Amino acid sequence: LPNMDELSREVESLAIKEDASSNETGLVYDPRMLAHVNEFSSAHPERPERVSCIWRMLEGEGFVKRCSVVESRDATKDEVLKVHSEDHFQSMEAIKDLTAEQVFQLSMRYNSIFINKESFSCALLSAGCLLELTDQVLQGKLRSGIAVIRPPGHHAGTKCCAGFCIFNNVAMATQMALNKHKLKRVLIVDWDVHHGDGTQKMFWDDKRVLFVSLHRYDNGYFYPGKPGANHTYVGGAGARGFNVNVAWNNGRMGDSEYLAAFHQVVLPVAYEFNPELVLVSCGFDAAQGDPLGGYNITPSGYAHMTHLLKGLARGRLVLALEGGYNLESISQSMCACAGALLGDLLSPVGPIAPSDVAIECISNTVLTHSKYWKSLRIHSSGEKSSGEKEESNGEEVKSKGGKG
Repeated sequence: LPNMDELSREVESLAIKEDASSNETGLVYDPRMLAHVNEFSSAHPERPERVSCIWRMLEGEGFVKRCSVVESRDATKDEVLKVHSEDHFQSMEAIKDLTAEQVFQLSMRYNSIFINKESFSCALLSAGCLLELTDQVLQGKLRSGIAVIRPPGHHAGTKCCAGFCIFNNVAMATQMALNKHKLKRVLIVDWDVHHGDGTQKMFWDDKRVLFVSLHRYDNGYFYPGKPGANHTYVGGAGARGFNVNVAWNNGRMGDSEYLAAFHQVVLPVAYEFNPELVLVSCGFDAAQGDPLGGYNITPSGYAHMTHLLKGLARGRLVLALEGGYNLESISQSMCACAGALLGDLLSPVGPIAPSDVAIECISNTVLTHSKYWKSLRIHSSGEKSSGEKEESNGEEVKSKGGKG
């Protein structure tokens, strides 16, 4: 028979080990990020009030007191250069010395970008806040966290700004996790309504990173308007299957559609991948009332998605604000996510009954990726997805549908 005293000591030891990793949720924010403004159009949707309104509601609802507030910092040049080119860094650093007219002309060189003399410092602060928060999670000082930051990052490429984004915050945090903390598997979930094309390209050939994006595609006609957002783009030759796109076509998706995609695609693949860290490109422009997204996710829907991801990576989950342009809906949605991280009771979302067009989109992703992930073969009967033909270049599954 086992020695009961020895068993008791073993159980106590396991409890101590578990307690070594804090159960606290961290929050990070810095009002200096408000200095990044469009000086030529006060009506621009990516406005400073996005983060100040979120923070004010987090305070008003008591979440700031319930969480550990992380001290902000700037990203270093070395951290930025892990994902961006020297030329891109230098062109942004030089902004502070340009005239107003030169700043405007520079912004015109990029796709959907505004900049002012404070944009470079705000971009460093935005990235640094996420880096510090992620670092503390990986050190075990925190279990999870939320970064209320701007400018956003997931459209920024290695060599350029794009889509309101200057530096790719989540990509930098991912590289820190891989390089500094020696993680072998990082999951990025991007639920911004726009495809995270910058992030996808940065990790296209890296099988240490599983990139999963759920986004409005509309057959290639929704921003960023690139065929690479389609379900047929699965990763480079050395990482096929590690780029997963749930590309929504036609229709207005909401809680039912996103939660169905989570249960049928995101969670099966994520559990098979078994990440050591989960980073969320947490855009709220798929929320009800957003002027750009046109979708219908409720705060409860975002809370449920957050809760589902908590089961991965021993709860090491970090949310980084991306888009979202309705001040009320983004504030309510972020509070809902904070509540989910803290273990609050989830509000019901109603029966999960996705639309027929959403089922087709989800099925396309399942069928495309069933050759890479065993967990998806349960749903797949082996037939080809809509518009699919055999791979020809080792990087993508070619599709007849969409642009390009």
